[in-house]
Amino acid sequence: MAFELLKTTNTNRSHGRPWLGFLKRFHHDEFVSLSRSRRGIQRLFREVRTFESKLASKSESSIRSLAEDILAKGAQEGASRSLCVNWAGLIAETISRSHGFRLHDVQVQAMIAGAGGAIVEMQTGEGKTVVTGATAAMKLLTSQSVHVGTTNTYLAARDLEDMAATFELLGVSYGLLPEESNESATRRAYRNQVVYGPGYQYGFDYLRDQMNLRKDRQSSLGVSLANRIRGRDPFQNLVQSGSHNVALIDEADSVMIDEAMTPLIISVPGSAHEDPTPYLLAKKFTAEYVEGNEYTLKMPEKKLELTDKASEQAHEAVAKHRTLKLARPWRIYLTNAIRAKQLFTRNVDYVVVDEEVQIVDQYTGRILPDRTWQDGLHQAVEAEENVAIKPGRESTTQITRQRYLQMYDELAGLTGTAASVAKEFNAVYGCRVTEIPTNRPCIRRIDRTRFFADLDSKLEAIAVDVLQRHAKGQPVLVGTKTIEESLQIRDKLVAKGLAPTLLNGIQDEEEADIISCAGQLGAITIATNMAGRGTDIKPDAKALESGGLHVVGVSPNSSRRIDRQLVGRAARQGQPGSAQFFAAATDQLFEDNNRGLQKSIAKRARSNGESSDFTNELAKLQAGIESGNFKQRQNMILRDRWMDTVREAIEKD
Repeated sequence: MAFELLKTTNTNRSHGRPWLGFLKRFHHDEFVSLSRSRRGIQRLFREVRTFESKLASKSESSIRSLAEDILAKGAQEGASRSLCVNWAGLIAETISRSHGFRLHDVQVQAMIAGAGGAIVEMQTGEGKTVVTGATAAMKLLTSQSVHVGTTNTYLAARDLEDMAATFELLGVSYGLLPEESNESATRRAYRNQVVYGPGYQYGFDYLRDQMNLRKDRQSSLGVSLANRIRGRDPFQNLVQSGSHNVALIDEADSVMIDEAMTPLIISVPGSAHEDPTPYLLAKKFTAEYVEGNEYTLKMPEKKLELTDKASEQAHEAVAKHRTLKLARPWRIYLTNAIRAKQLFTRNVDYVVVDEEVQIVDQYTGRILPDRTWQDGLHQAVEAEENVAIKPGRESTTQITRQRYLQMYDELAGLTGTAASVAKEFNAVYGCRVTEIPTNRPCIRRIDRTRFFADLDSKLEAIAVDVLQRHAKGQPVLVGTKTIEESLQIRDKLVAKGLAPTLLNGIQDEEEADIISCAGQLGAITIATNMAGRGTDIKPDAKALESGGLHVVGVSPNSSRRIDRQLVGRAARQGQPGSAQFFAAATDQLFEDNNRGLQKSIAKRARSNGESSDFTNELAKLQAGIESGNFKQRQNMILRDRWMDTVREAIEKD
């Protein structure tokens, strides 16, 4: 898919004059065109700084009046290059006044790139929060509203609070999507020019709007007309007002690439009378009859199928229970029971809290107490854990994050790791990736990955390394893939007489406070990969003298980008810092994807359990997995497009 010029929604401002809409796009595209190249960004940057310098002596009322004039002119005539430059300069000056500091040159350049519709790669600690807010304000010159999507509610509230004074000085209205489901409050939030909220909530609000419209269409003609006469037009009651002008996505690669095919699902409680007996019977049957050779498992997609022999035995077993009430085919009960036992691991895929099974997000390591697996899988895990089996939920409507984001007229985003998936951003979303240099040269030291034969020797080596660094006062952040890993390394460190801080679960203000202290002299913090993302770790002066923050990766991830995200926590803003990964032959990465490499690592281990250097082999493995994931996502896109074609054909008939 070739890159397309950014689309703008100007129909409401053209007053029936098509040529005016074209002129607006033409003017705006001049700015966009320059923002596509490093040389063009530098050219625009110099112009922005020149205009910004002229505003220092202006009063706040003059600044607000100028902002009003620029936005009005943009709405009436379109955003010419000079108007975009002036607006950017005004935003920069406003931030100087509201925040008490002047934007770094690289931050202004990032704002320009984002305003041009790019996915901006900006390293951790370089000020993405203020750049995101500035970019959102920039987008208002050509759009009526901007939806800023963060990774969670806490960050949305924190980031909006940080930018509120800037928006007020610019005369820009802003709102925060409420955490609790409140239709009127949500509708009010969407009426603002800039809206902040967790990225997934926009999709859920869209689905709820679609459900309400569907209910209206299913009403009788008389009821529908009566509702409209009473002023109950369903379109007027949409919380989103149907507007999808601009989406500005934080952690863009995680949301738009890694979680692209993750469905946003609205479900309702299933039958309260669903019999839990089939789940318990399936668990009993698989324990008694299904051995390892009675099913086939395809990795890494974890596709499971029973053999003919197992299927025959299963149906003979269920035939004896004539009164058994099944909510789905018996085969699905069985495969779910096997998956629950063989493929799902406590403290990795889920946790048990207060006798309830709660899912752990595999991308973030966060606990998701309000989500459940579909098609009886959640109940199978509950049966495996011997907790109360609750009725399942039935999906009423759903949409993938990718398909929802593609509804927006314009997309842009920021992340610390985008360059390696630039091709996919362009192919799927029509977005280019622009890399922004750091404000100060990065002096991070990355030590080579150490390989071990087994988990225990790896954990022992990590504990010894942390102990040595702690002895000289160097702060250490230990990044884990799972909650189980967090508990394992914590126990090792405690056995060495250390007292680490453990972070898992849901991000809130307390977690942000803890992670912000991870850079203090002698601090040892254990956190899942995404814990504390968006929060700066600022080593104190003595910690910097001890080498700055050191990051330990307990296991390499399947994606090199996620490894880079963890490494990026150290040595921010030109400070000293270091990072190192550890790997064991028993790691799930090798178990699922390359048994040959797994055997080689174990075979070449010395008496202390440490093996030879397999860095190149690991990089090749990760690249292969990333390539496979890309192809899988592309196939899903093609399938969705084919289903759209079929659906349209059916509707026409």
